[in-house]
Amino acid sequence: MAKSLKLQLVTPDRSIFDGEVEEFTVPGAVGPFTVLLNHAPIVSALVPGIFKWKDSGRETKLLLGGGFLEFHENTGVVLASSAERVEDIDVERAERSRLRAEERLQHAMDGTIDYERARASRDRAKARIAAKNLVRG
Repeated sequence: MAKSLKLQLVTPDRSIFDGEVEEFTVPGAVGPFTVLLNHAPIVSALVPGIFKWKDSGRETKLLLGGGFLEFHENTGVVLASSAERVEDIDVERAERSRLRAEERLQHAMDGTIDYERARASRDRAKARIAAKNLVRG
């Protein structure tokens, strides 16, 4: 019987992590949740937010841009639209992105603005700002 979880984290352009972990926490669509050894099988949509895992007692944190998790038989696969180290987040750039998206969302619905894209951009920017603030304490 396995004593650790197998975790794979991939984005459209690269494999971020592939290894054994003690546990991991994902930003689920209805809230963050932690997956431990022998967790029930699950498929979950992921929203922009903090993704973290522990291996050898060390915790790693990344900001995901959203995606999906499939977990069964102590193996988790996270397909993320993007992943970045929290330390690499530029808060000023994220704030400018949030403001641009908010401005776009104020336009009349006349077909000139892709509202879904603007909402996604706003949500990613807000997640970046929140992630950086969380790390700062």
